[in-house]
Amino acid sequence: MTPCGETIPELFASAVDTFADSVYLQLRQGDTMLSESYGQVARDVLAITERIQRAGYVKGDRIGLLSENSADWVKTYLGILGAGCIVVPIDSLMPEPEIENVLKMASTRLLFCSERFFERFRDAGVACQVIQIGSLPEALSDVKGSLRTMDLTSNDIATIIFTSGTTGHSKGVVLTHGNLVSNVLACRRVCEIRHEDNFLLLLPLHHTFASTVTMLLPIATGARATIATSYRSRDVVDDIRVSRVTVLVGVPQIFENIKNSIERAVDSAPAFKRAMFLSLLMISRSAAIFGLKPGFQLFRSLRAKAGLNSVRLMVSGGAALPLFVNRFFENLGFTLIQGYGLTECSPVLSVNLPGRNKLGSVGPALPGVRLEIRNPNEFGIGEVCASGPNVMQGYFENPEASAQVLRDGWFYTGDAGYLDADGYLHLTGRIKNVIVTSAGKNVYPEELESKLAAHPAIAEALVLAVQRKDGKGEQLCAILKLDEEYLERNASGLPAEDIAAEAVKSFNRSSASYQSIREWRVLNDDFHKTSTRKIKRHLYRDFFK
Repeated sequence: MTPCGETIPELFASAVDTFADSVYLQLRQGDTMLSESYGQVARDVLAITERIQRAGYVKGDRIGLLSENSADWVKTYLGILGAGCIVVPIDSLMPEPEIENVLKMASTRLLFCSERFFERFRDAGVACQVIQIGSLPEALSDVKGSLRTMDLTSNDIATIIFTSGTTGHSKGVVLTHGNLVSNVLACRRVCEIRHEDNFLLLLPLHHTFASTVTMLLPIATGARATIATSYRSRDVVDDIRVSRVTVLVGVPQIFENIKNSIERAVDSAPAFKRAMFLSLLMISRSAAIFGLKPGFQLFRSLRAKAGLNSVRLMVSGGAALPLFVNRFFENLGFTLIQGYGLTECSPVLSVNLPGRNKLGSVGPALPGVRLEIRNPNEFGIGEVCASGPNVMQGYFENPEASAQVLRDGWFYTGDAGYLDADGYLHLTGRIKNVIVTSAGKNVYPEELESKLAAHPAIAEALVLAVQRKDGKGEQLCAILKLDEEYLERNASGLPAEDIAAEAVKSFNRSSASYQSIREWRVLNDDFHKTSTRKIKRHLYRDFFK
C-alpha cells in the first residue's frame, strides 16, 4: 500500500503503518551503515511530540529548529508537526543577529537547537525556551501515543520559512500541510519514486527544496534517506557508493563538482585509457544527435569505478543547471533532470520527466500545477505565473508583500521565461535583473553568466549594466571568478588576467553584439552568496565605480 494522507503527520503515520520495519534514516560510518527503521524513528518522533505537549505548547505555536543536518533534525521536525505546532527552520550558517531576528519576527515560543548553538542561545536572553535536540530524557523513551492524535487539516500551517533573498530583505513564507503534501505526492508521481529508492540527504534541510524532496518525498513511498557525511565531493561519492544511493538530489554546484572529479580521474589515467574515454564520449555525443543514448552501456564500468553505478536518477534544482554539465552526465549514461521551483511553491513547480528529458528546459508543470506566461514580448518571453495547491498562503504578517505576488489566484514568480510547444518551461532570468540596452534589446544576465561559466577557466560570473565613463548610456560588464583547479593545471604559463581576457574574447566572438562584455574584472575572493548559493547582486552594484 502506498502511504497517503492530507497532513505531514498523517503521511508519516501511513508510512509507519506499512513500512515499520523498513529503513528510513541511515548514516555512513566508514564502510558500514547505521540505520533506523520507520518504526524506530516514529518512537522518537512521538517522544518529541509528547515533550512539546507536556511543556504546555499548543496547536499553532511557532517553534524554531536550528541545527545542522542530522537524524535528530528530521525527528524534531516531524515531532513539532505532530504536536500541531509550526516549524520555523533556521539556516545554521546565519550570523547570530540574523538568527535572533528570525526568532523575533516569527514570535517563536520554543527553540530546538543542536549542541553547537545550545549554550550560546540559552544564555543569550532570547525570548523563548531553548532545548537541545537529541536530549530526550529516558522517561519519554517508552511512549505509547499515536501519530494521529492531533486534529490537523490540510489548511493548517506547517512551516514558516524565512528567505534571505539576493536583496537582503527577509520574508516569512507560510506553507500549509496541504501545500507540502500536494507537492510531495506530485513529485512522487512524475519522478516515479519507488519503495526501493535511497535518497542522499545532502542539501541543508532548512531549505524547502531539501526538506520536501529529500526528507518528505521518501516517506511517500517508504523509501530511505541517507544523511550525507559532508559536502566534500569525495565524501559524497563514498556515501553514494557505500549506501547504494539511487536518487541524488542537488544544486548545480554538486553536479559540477562530481563532473570535475570524474574529469580529474580521467586526466590522471594512462594515455590509452584517456584516449578510450574520449573516443567513447565522442560516440555518445554523436549518437545523441539522432536521439540515441548509448552512454548507459558504453560507460558502465566508468560509473562503477566512480562509485556511481547505483544512481538511477539525478535531480538538479535551486539554480540554473549549465547545459554543458547536463550533457556531460547524459553522455555518460546518467539521467539528470532539471526542475524549477520557489520556496513560495513548496517548492517544486515543474520538472523534466525521466525518459522525456528536454535539456535546457525545466520541464512541464507538475500535476495539479498551472503555469502561464504573463505579459509576453514578441518572443513569447514574459513573467512565469503559477497556481495550484502547492502555492503559499502568503508572507507572514506582511500583507503588502503578499499582495504584490499573489494576484487573481496566481503567484507571480518574478522569473522570466517561455513555454514551448510541448508545454516545457524555459527560464531566461529574473525580471528585476533584465538589462534593457540603448537599442531596446532585453539582456538576461543569467543567460550570459551561464555561457561565460561554460568556459573551463571561469568558475562563476556576474554580469552587470554599468554607466559608461563618457556618460553615453550603459555597457555590459562582468565580474569573473576564475577556476582555481584550471589555473593550477594551466600549462600555457599565461597570467590569470590574460587567461580571463581570452575567455571574454571567446565569449564575445560567439555572442550577439548587444550581448558583448565591454569591461571585466577578476574577483580574487569568493562571491557573497545567500544560503541557497545565489550571488547577492545588490552588493556588487558599485563594483566598477
